[in-house]
Amino acid sequence: MVAISVVFGALVMVALVTGCGDAVERISVDTPAVTPLSIPPLLEPTIENGVAHYDLTIGTSHHDYQQGSPTETYSYNGMSVLGPTLRLKTGDSVAINVTNALDQITTTHWHGADVPAEDDGGPLSPIEPGTTWVADFDVIQPAATLWYHPHLHGFTAEHVYRGSAGMIIVDDGNPAGTLLPRTYGVDDIPVIIQDRDFTEDGQFDFAINRGPLGKRDGVLTVNGTINPFVETPAGPVRLRLLNGSQARIYQLGIEGATMMKIASDGGYLASPVILERIVLGPGDRAEIIVDVGGAPAALVDSAFGRVLELRPTGLASTVGPLPETLTAIERISGSEITVDRSFHMDQVGNGWGFNGLQLDMSRIDETMRLGDTERWTLTAEAGQHVFHVHQTQFQILAINGEPPPPEEAGWEDSVLVNANREVVIASRFNTYADNNMPYMYHCHLLDHEELGMMGQFLVVE
Repeated sequence: MVAISVVFGALVMVALVTGCGDAVERISVDTPAVTPLSIPPLLEPTIENGVAHYDLTIGTSHHDYQQGSPTETYSYNGMSVLGPTLRLKTGDSVAINVTNALDQITTTHWHGADVPAEDDGGPLSPIEPGTTWVADFDVIQPAATLWYHPHLHGFTAEHVYRGSAGMIIVDDGNPAGTLLPRTYGVDDIPVIIQDRDFTEDGQFDFAINRGPLGKRDGVLTVNGTINPFVETPAGPVRLRLLNGSQARIYQLGIEGATMMKIASDGGYLASPVILERIVLGPGDRAEIIVDVGGAPAALVDSAFGRVLELRPTGLASTVGPLPETLTAIERISGSEITVDRSFHMDQVGNGWGFNGLQLDMSRIDETMRLGDTERWTLTAEAGQHVFHVHQTQFQILAINGEPPPPEEAGWEDSVLVNANREVVIASRFNTYADNNMPYMYHCHLLDHEELGMMGQFLVVE
């Protein structure tokens, strides 16, 4: 049976911290959308000796945000904004060549990917202007929606804000996947949600906000499109939601149709979950199924109103009944735990940090042993935070002492934490080890990350 969950309590909890008083350009669902949704193209690989090679180039461009003049952006592969979608397959070997055509150092990180530390693309993998960095790894994780973006410390927020980000889709051999909408751009739609502000001459108004909520902007974009619609068949449509914003948390729902969540950060849930709302923090992903009928439906947000209009074409979907079971999730038990750690997220000096410390790139904050399973308790005193860890996916064991609801019982790489929401998670460190190259953990409110709320950990033999 499909699980049913109502999340109004969680919405209230988040609202207590995020507030709702910032000015936004709200769009009514009663007015038809005016602009077709831009769909990032799929990046086709070149196959050589069994390895799939992908080429990405990050550089400058311009995009029409309807601000009177073109907005200067950063993007990948010459797109006006964002980058192409990478489609990988579990079991494949890939090599991704990233060339830096900017006039400053950058990086490219594979957010949510289980890869060796040297291929992670974090702050310790800088790409100098005019040079190419290669990440080569095997795809070892199950089907999921991931994303890529720059991750240079001190510049992550700005480089992402200016438009350099893209989606990664991992496919696997799970037979349930063949019963879901999976035609990219037709009934399987990428939805990259970002808020932006602009100067009087139409340029990005980027800034870092030192406050507890970070910088939240007033204009909503989806795949770089303002007030978009997308034409879909009537029937089940899959939306791959990605919050690519600097700090804003979205409270998303569907008007005019039902919504089922089928996947979180790390892949499929055990079963579809019918929801009224989804809370999506910066960096979070969620896959939902919307059963579009004969009339338009709308993805909506509590602050912005309509996010995306789903406009049926009159053609019927070829997707049949959805599976009641999506995957088997082996729960991490208490008897498996070998190490306990605590991470307290709070103000440190004039910035933010973990356990009273701000980031020091010369310091290793935590060391894990390959093969261990760890339990982490995440707490906060001030501010709204999104705890994110590189390389591994985790399970939520408890939220305020209670087991997670079905929609949060899958695999995750980021989770909301605030003074009203203590979270306990568990993760297995059983894939890669490197005694010298660390991974990162940090707040994915990028303002907080830039202001020191990031640490480094090693996974050692």
